[in-house]
Amino acid sequence: MLYKKEIFNYFVILIKSIFIIITLCFIIDFLFELNYLRTPAYNLENYESMESYTVAIVPGAAVYGKIPSSVLEDRLNCAVMLYDKKKVKKILLSGDNGTKTYNELTPMLNYMLKRNVKREDIFMDYSGFRTYDTLVRAKYIYDIKDAVIVTQKFHLPRAVYIAQSLNIKVATMESDLRDYKDVIKNRTREFFARNLAWIDILITESNNDFSGTKYPITGNGELTWKSRDLNKK
Repeated sequence: MLYKKEIFNYFVILIKSIFIIITLCFIIDFLFELNYLRTPAYNLENYESMESYTVAIVPGAAVYGKIPSSVLEDRLNCAVMLYDKKKVKKILLSGDNGTKTYNELTPMLNYMLKRNVKREDIFMDYSGFRTYDTLVRAKYIYDIKDAVIVTQKFHLPRAVYIAQSLNIKVATMESDLRDYKDVIKNRTREFFARNLAWIDILITESNNDFSGTKYPITGNGELTWKSRDLNKK
């Protein structure tokens, strides 16, 4: 009888622990949303009122061969628009280039060059595997102090929270130029990603080594290109 009571008590503790963890996860998610409401946010309707920033940061997204996905294409379009309107001076492209068979960065670069963005104004971050990686490297490798983050709205609260935790002054450009597939999937993924980002901010950053070569965003972006991309015209 005592054994059954102990099992029941352990079960109750387990259920309570799970409830506390789930509640905490929802609170963190809500805090990211609340923080975003205090951030200068722009879209196609009001971006012309944006003050000038040093750089537009464009996180990577899926590509199909050499063609950017619709999500990525919209981010690139908005970044070029801000550049053409002189709202930003530079553009940092950051994405996944972790394998020989998958490369987000070269299609992103090609897109910029075809739209007459100056080569020296395009910086490449080939190690942007996660939003956290992109923004931490933006601070420590590219010495970015202020930026416009250009991505879809569902993604922005997390990106903003990370950037602000790094003392980067940020505004956002919501690049929702069409309706997208997988809305529920993206928001569910974002829920878990926000909680992971919170853990990253709390624990991980102090353990990272940022002693590599620095490429200040005020310099020449071509210095950050890989040799395969330097030959592009």
